[in-house]
Amino acid sequence: MTKLKTLLLLVLAGFILVACGSDEEAVEAEVVDPRADDKAAFAAKAVEQGLVLNSSIADCVVNVLSENLDDDAWKLLIFFTKMDSDGNFSEEAFEEMAEFILENDIDEDAMDEAIEAAGAKAEAECEVDLD
Repeated sequence: MTKLKTLLLLVLAGFILVACGSDEEAVEAEVVDPRADDKAAFAAKAVEQGLVLNSSIADCVVNVLSENLDDDAWKLLIFFTKMDSDGNFSEEAFEEMAEFILENDIDEDAMDEAIEAAGAKAEAECEVDLD
């Protein structure tokens, strides 16, 4: 008799859970890439400076770099999109980069290694020579 009561209580609990469940459809959240603007600027600069042949290769390279760099390394890499065609920074861009490095206690050697490793991965995945 005890087993029957337990079984009935379990069945009743199951009906209650199913009946009280939400019948609304699941809503998918839109994923927003916080690096999207930086990626677009970087890809455009890569094509403009002849680093890659076209925008699809540039998008591939930028996406691989973004996936493989932490926020600090990504921010440093983005500073290089602010260089002019001669490879020089404006005074404002240089000061902004220097301030970022000092404020965040950036290990420049570690960042260089991370960016180089991500670049090598981008070369392999996108079948491009970035040198």
